[in-house]
Amino acid sequence: MTRTLEFWETALRDGQQSLWATRMTMPMIAPIADTMGGCGYWCIEVMSGAVYEASYHFNAEDPWERVRLIARASRVNHVAAIIRALSVFGWSTLPDEAFPFAMNVLAGNGITLVNLFDGLNDTANITVPLQAAKERGLHVAATLIFTESPIHTDAYYVAKAKELLALGADSIILEDAASLMTTARLRVLIMKLRSAIGDQALFHFQTHCASGLGALNAIEAMRLGIDVAQTAISPLADGTSNPPTEFMVREAAESGLQVRLDVDALDRIARHFREQAALQGKPLGRPVTPEPSLVRHQVPGGMRSNLESQLQALGMADRLRHVLDEISRIREELGWPIMVTPISQFVGVQALLNVIEGERYKTVQADLANYVLGWFGKVSGRIDPDVFDRLSGGREPISERPGARAEPVMSRLQDQEGPFMSDEDQLAALQIARPVRERWETARRLHPSRSVMRTPVATLLRELTHRPEVSYVFLGKGATTFNYQR
Repeated sequence: MTRTLEFWETALRDGQQSLWATRMTMPMIAPIADTMGGCGYWCIEVMSGAVYEASYHFNAEDPWERVRLIARASRVNHVAAIIRALSVFGWSTLPDEAFPFAMNVLAGNGITLVNLFDGLNDTANITVPLQAAKERGLHVAATLIFTESPIHTDAYYVAKAKELLALGADSIILEDAASLMTTARLRVLIMKLRSAIGDQALFHFQTHCASGLGALNAIEAMRLGIDVAQTAISPLADGTSNPPTEFMVREAAESGLQVRLDVDALDRIARHFREQAALQGKPLGRPVTPEPSLVRHQVPGGMRSNLESQLQALGMADRLRHVLDEISRIREELGWPIMVTPISQFVGVQALLNVIEGERYKTVQADLANYVLGWFGKVSGRIDPDVFDRLSGGREPISERPGARAEPVMSRLQDQEGPFMSDEDQLAALQIARPVRERWETARRLHPSRSVMRTPVATLLRELTHRPEVSYVFLGKGATTFNYQR
């Protein structure tokens, strides 16, 4: 029997976050939404903390409009949101009571799948949001984030996968967020995880291309038996993004796998986003040269560019190698944390401080202290005792889940800011600071053309007629025509 490989499209979230700094707006999405919804994707990823925050901080848009648009356009595919296990879209740890409420908001706007991840791979942190999502009838895809260290062995990942299966995950994603995995390591790990997962859940693979190995590893994972490949349409692929969808579809077909995607529709989607890139001055993804040192310091590309600019501003550009070496040393001292947000930022800032000040841990970040004290979850490795003493300041680590220690917030939020006009407004109050929301409301009033109408055509017309550089518009289909002249 021919095996089917399903595709999870990341362009509207991971692709644009990786290459366009999460600045993809609704008018850039609306004209192609129906094509994307009907071309055969198993899942379209559309919402995350970064997308949610960008809607408030930069794009002056209702973050739920794009979710509802894609949900209306979708035929049989899932519409996905990426969820932080401790905080949904925000950064502050939420109490357990917040997660059923958040899942109701997600489902009510058309989300059918939640991709849960924890930066420490602490499955205890995933328990409560996973249960809340399952109770709301959502498909739960739980993520295992890959990293290289003495403790992140194949046995470690197999054990973590079994823990997620026991919790009831519908899908398990092996995510190489930092593009660290060698093809040799992938071959062994994929086979062991495939054996452990069996038919108890769908098995996904997700990788970025920053090391130059992303597409090669995705092809190998596909041949080794994954069920779902996470890819981005080609204008938003490669670089620091994901492997290109069209390339992976061709490779799957040539390997004898069944693929449900309409390749003509993929061409239209790619053409649309190439045009958007040209119109909006956005970069197109390009393959990168392999970067061997990435495995040693594990610093993501965006974080490295920030470090370079900070050192340049201080007249210390020649110290970058010292900072990268310090990052590797700190990571070992802290029990080999995975270099993903937010821990990667804490480690990077501490390394920068250590090098600039000429004395290690002279300045201690509060967030790094909270990490060693367990406020982000259980640390898998051993923390150096001297570093623990320096960071903890004599405080004892917690033994409970961080969420179990968080103070109840829902009733207090109602008292302080309620009544709310909608659950979406209440979730925003839970995740976004009031001054930011107030600026967002002002921006929305000043730029009403950013709102998307009920259909892609209406959205297109509204956008065109609000652009001063457009003096004439004509649209026609059969006997129906539309003329607009400024």
